Amino acid sequence: MLKARRSAPIPLVFYPDYRAMNPYQTQLYAALRPFAAAKSGSAADALQLLDNNAERPVLFHLHWEHQVLIDARQTVESFLDGLAAFRDAGGKIIWTLHNLSPHEKYPEQDLADLIGGLTGLADVIHLHSLEAFVAARQDRTLPATKIRVIPHGNYRGSYPVVSRDSARAALGIENAGMVLLLPGRIAQYKNPQGVVAAFQRIAGPDDRLIVAGHFVDGLQLDTNSDIRILLKEGFASAEDLAAFHAAADLIVLPYVRSLTSGSAILAATLGRGVLGPSCPGLRDVVSSGATGVLYDPAGEDALADAMARAMSEGPDTWRARGRAAAKAVEARDADIISGAWRDLITGIICGAADQRTGATE
Repeated sequence: MLKARRSAPIPLVFYPDYRAMNPYQTQLYAALRPFAAAKSGSAADALQLLDNNAERPVLFHLHWEHQVLIDARQTVESFLDGLAAFRDAGGKIIWTLHNLSPHEKYPEQDLADLIGGLTGLADVIHLHSLEAFVAARQDRTLPATKIRVIPHGNYRGSYPVVSRDSARAALGIENAGMVLLLPGRIAQYKNPQGVVAAFQRIAGPDDRLIVAGHFVDGLQLDTNSDIRILLKEGFASAEDLAAFHAAADLIVLPYVRSLTSGSAILAATLGRGVLGPSCPGLRDVVSSGATGVLYDPAGEDALADAMARAMSEGPDTWRARGRAAAKAVEARDADIISGAWRDLITGIICGAADQRTGATE
């Protein structure tokens, strides 16, 4: 019996490498093996791979493009020139649009040049949801023929299971009332000072707020030494993040803006409901009333009012929402999502083969 010959993995270079801070890339590329062989690197690395594999397609996958603006090894111009050289040599470029704009401020012209260049050079612009697609098309001009939507996967398997009682005991809050958690990158786009101020206005003496994550750009939170607020600053390990979520009754994500919310998907994966404003990143994940609560962010007291209502509902209501969220997020299965990525990459490769052979549709 003849055996089908197994093709060699498709070379894929991704940039930047955020695997130490976020399991997203680790899970995505692990699920694509052995179909694709991914490694971190630059456009120059991808071009070298292409030179070494003249008969094989090579992909460059760009994430979080703002890294270009803070990478001292390159300028926007040199980065785009490197991508153009790679593409001219036959390489293919996928750009995953995680955010509409960087979470921190950068020179406007540099950012405009980068976005404009990437829009032209990318073969595919990947978004995580239809909500993100609508928001992106309203915000900027994106070629519809380049856009592909593939969901963000869940984080199942990347974090341990921790009990509520043990997590609270480790934090010294065994007898707490309602516990809220603001996790992840603690930066202005998550309105952390607004969360602290709202909590101090409406929380009872036994309630607690945990703010846990990397405080960006030296951000300082003024808590007035409130013993109800626990600040856990620094990059949290997977074990610590799981414990913080386990200790919480609900996760507060009061984004100023969000196109994709990995924090909301993590909350659901760990069985916790989310409270946040109605925005693309949260509408993709949260079913208001069922797996969390989304509020209209308009109004001076919108956050405080939403937090007060959420806390008054009590832990049982939020425990039920967490269970529903955990069930719903199972649909973001790695095998299903990797299948969509394989289809996407196969389409890109077929297009590259057509170009090499001069084939037409």
